[in-house]
Amino acid sequence: MRLRSPKKALMSFRRSRQLAAVLVGFAALLGSLLSCSSSSRATPSASIAAPAPDTALRDELLRMAAEDQSGREDLMAAVARKDTATLFRFMRADTAHTRRLQQIVARYGWPTSALVGRDGVSAAWLILQHSPDNGWQESMLPALQRSAAAGDVSQTELAMLTDRLLVHQGKPQHYGNSFSMKDGRLVPDPIDDLTGLDARRAAIGLPPMAEYARQLAEAYHVPVDWPPK
Repeated sequence: MRLRSPKKALMSFRRSRQLAAVLVGFAALLGSLLSCSSSSRATPSASIAAPAPDTALRDELLRMAAEDQSGREDLMAAVARKDTATLFRFMRADTAHTRRLQQIVARYGWPTSALVGRDGVSAAWLILQHSPDNGWQESMLPALQRSAAAGDVSQTELAMLTDRLLVHQGKPQHYGNSFSMKDGRLVPDPIDDLTGLDARRAAIGLPPMAEYARQLAEAYHVPVDWPPK
């Protein structure tokens, strides 16, 4: 499987980051097997001084993002055919990336555009979004909210993490980003207030759900159930 350059990978996940929330089902199933140890978890410290730009750290985040995206477009097909070897390979990679991001957060706090550039922050968000450590994802939500308020993390990225956490908590999602694979089809996880969904999505720059469903079907080559049955 060919690894794309960090630059090309970042362009790819920027175009497809709206598609990154569809793997909740198998992640919940396998996460306990490959989750990061609680001793490695880290949350940003409010006392950490603003660091100088770090080109090497930015390059590392972009490389991890490239690794994250390499072959991920084929992941839904692997879920559909119950290809556990492929699923575990991705889970191992996501776990390793999580542990490294935890080390980065422990040292610098949540990465900022001043430290690693806007693309470096997006790379860090992608790693967090795909982390199998749901507890750490939840602990990082306040940092992501602050990052979004500062303009480093986009509102769409924050919405995708928020939806993922709500689904993991057994609650209805708010923006409709999270789908699970069921019987070879992508099915939306429960959503609150369906009538106001497209308005909520439009308010933060997400496309209408009908368009999002079309994008998912095109990206993953599987049927998508929308509207919900």
